[in-house]
Amino acid sequence: MVHPLAKWGAYFSFSGFLTSMSEKKAKKMLKEVPLDRILIETDAPDALPRVDCSALMWVPGDACAPGEASDSNCMNNVPSQALNHPANIKSVLAYVSSMLGVEEKVVASAAYENAKKLFDYPGSKIRA
Repeated sequence: MVHPLAKWGAYFSFSGFLTSMSEKKAKKMLKEVPLDRILIETDAPDALPRVDCSALMWVPGDACAPGEASDSNCMNNVPSQALNHPANIKSVLAYVSSMLGVEEKVVASAAYENAKKLFDYPGSKIRA
C-alpha cells in the first residue's frame, strides 16, 4: 500500500518502535518508502528504542532507567515502562539510516525537508 499512498502525498513516520521489530522486517518496510516520504520521530515518552543503552538519553527521575554502570546489553533488563526521551531521535535516525544503507546526514536532511513540507500550511510558523 505504500506506493499508492506515497503517490497521493502520504508521509510515513518511523519511531523507536521500529527497533523492536526483526531487522529483516524493519529493513523491508523502510525500503518500500521513498526517501522523500520518510519522517522520523521519537513517540516520547513511549516507544523507547531497543538499541545499545549507551546510545540513549534517559528521562531524569525515571525509576525504570538503568543505572550509570549499565552495559551495552542492558536493554534486556529495562522494563517496557521505561520512558523515552525526545533526544533519542538520534537513535531512531541512526537505526533508519543503517537499515536503508544511507548516510545519517542524508536521511536527516530528507526527514527535515519532508517535515517542513508537511507542516507548511497557512498559519504555520514553519515555512518550507
